[in-house]
Amino acid sequence: MGLKGFVEGGIASIVAGCSTHPLDLIKVRMQLQGENNVPNPNHNIHSLRPAFAFNSTAVSAPSNLHIPVPPPPPKVGLISVGVKIFQTEGVAALYSGVSATILRQTLYSTTRMGLYEVFKQKWTDPNSGTLPIGRKIAAGLLAGGIGAAVGNPADVRLC
Repeated sequence: MGLKGFVEGGIASIVAGCSTHPLDLIKVRMQLQGENNVPNPNHNIHSLRPAFAFNSTAVSAPSNLHIPVPPPPPKVGLISVGVKIFQTEGVAALYSGVSATILRQTLYSTTRMGLYEVFKQKWTDPNSGTLPIGRKIAAGLLAGGIGAAVGNPADVRLC
């Protein structure tokens, strides 16, 4: 099984990564909505007063300090963000950065899935042909940890 587990796991992970990359790109664009709006430093001037002066009429803030804050732009959904990317940047923009996704899947998932199969073979009880749950968990943890260490440079590249 050795090399076969690495190859099959790697190919499956790369196909899955490429298939979901446009959705991941749209998700990141949606998360970044409104990030360029700089908050007005005078907006929270009333919240900076001491607590005992909150309802006090003895000391009141001058009315000329009230600066209206424009409402944030409306947030848009998954479909509208995808359509906007398609219209303004083209269909290829949905796959911008896919090389980092392929690199990550090649390093991380290939290592993780291949090592899991190797550990399963090595740790299977030869008499019964079964793998106890504790060994399955250990194989998954160890394979995932090694895969994460190998794939970490690609994760940094994705950011």
